[in-house]
Amino acid sequence: MNAMRPLPPLLLCILFLAAAVFPSAAAAVSGGEGRDPSAGRHPSAGRSPSAGRSPSAGRHPLAGRIHAPAEGRFLTEGELIRRMGRARVVLLGEKHDNPVHHRLQARLLRALLRLGRRPALAFEMFPRTATPALKAHLSQPGADLARVPAIVGWRTQGWPDWKMYAPLVEIAAGAGLPVIGTDLSRAVTRRVARGGLAALPPGLARELALGPPGARHRARVLDALHLSHCRVVPRASLGGLYDAWRARNRAMALSLRAALANGSEGAVLITGSGHADRATGVPPEMADLSPGISQFSLAFTEVREDMRRAADYGGEGAFDALWFTRRREREDPCRKHRRQLERLRDRR
Repeated sequence: MNAMRPLPPLLLCILFLAAAVFPSAAAAVSGGEGRDPSAGRHPSAGRSPSAGRSPSAGRHPLAGRIHAPAEGRFLTEGELIRRMGRARVVLLGEKHDNPVHHRLQARLLRALLRLGRRPALAFEMFPRTATPALKAHLSQPGADLARVPAIVGWRTQGWPDWKMYAPLVEIAAGAGLPVIGTDLSRAVTRRVARGGLAALPPGLARELALGPPGARHRARVLDALHLSHCRVVPRASLGGLYDAWRARNRAMALSLRAALANGSEGAVLITGSGHADRATGVPPEMADLSPGISQFSLAFTEVREDMRRAADYGGEGAFDALWFTRRREREDPCRKHRRQLERLRDRR
């Protein structure tokens, strides 16, 4: 893989799946390793910038700007917030280890609260099975938010530093918003990644009710998985990871639907950008389960020096908006984990 080109948006979080069969390489490619020691100050929450530029803008011509791919134009932050406020389900797609993305998520959640919205705050990073314990804990007066990582099993999941996510839970708890987990457990994901949909527990299989995949959907996701494995693991060997990707997206959509059915006026999903993709992530599953539910998908997108036009990043059909941010530098994972991926290929 050319280290100078970015991974497609689908891959910003799809590598979670590869952790079921090869944790270290998967974490690296998906950006799950380490922290950003050079992260700047929290972006100003003052006036909405003009011409689609935020106060966090850097030297790159796109950094800090917000683009609507379908319209081919830039949005102001105020326009973005108003559009988000009209949707019942908002997906905030991140690069997991970029602290700027998490600060912007918190900023947008506060903005939605100022509009009078009261959404459930949903996390890809929390297993859906943790939701009852989260609800019980957070409903207690003066609940200790420092206990949340233990409740959701944060340290065993391989996610980046909890400190980047903690402000979101603090905002939700302070506003009395429901906080829910949406994803399958690692154990179930691992079983499906290795054994396909037949490995799902029978009750969960009935709940997910996954029908035959669409040919275009399968081809696109398998292409992305092949690329995410640095084109080392054969495409034909990745069917289990594709099944796990589908099952996870369906589980997240079911969790969001349940939040709406339980009285939440809306939901905000904190997730990797791959799951926010309107073509291959959670949105098509949500549309299948609850036709007519309005959705808005935003991807925080790291800029590249060799990609200086918004059109270079695509996004049309996948995201309603791209918010460009500075890039967090990382070692080329394909070079770093080449030998390990080759061993994985040989085992499969």
